[in-house]
Amino acid sequence: MEESGISTVCVTFRKDIIELTKPPRILSLKFSAGKPLGNPGDKKTQRNIIEAGFDLLQKDIKDMTTMDLPFRLRKIGIF
Repeated sequence: MEESGISTVCVTFRKDIIELTKPPRILSLKFSAGKPLGNPGDKKTQRNIIEAGFDLLQKDIKDMTTMDLPFRLRKIGIF
C-alpha cells in the first residue's frame, strides 16, 4: 500500500513482534489482545489513539517510526 502512495499506521500491543515486519509507522500501546483501541465505549481514549495515528501520518519519515502511547486499559466488567 505504501508503495502505491497510501500511508499506513500499524496499531499494536506487541511492538517486539510487529517491528520484525518493519512497517513504516507503528503506534504501540500496552493493551491486551482484542482491544487495539481500548475498552468498548471509551470514546476519549479511542479518539486520542486515532488522533495520534493521524499525527504520525503527518510526520516526514525515512525509516520505521514507532510512537509509544501512554494509555492504559481501565478494568471493566463484573469479574
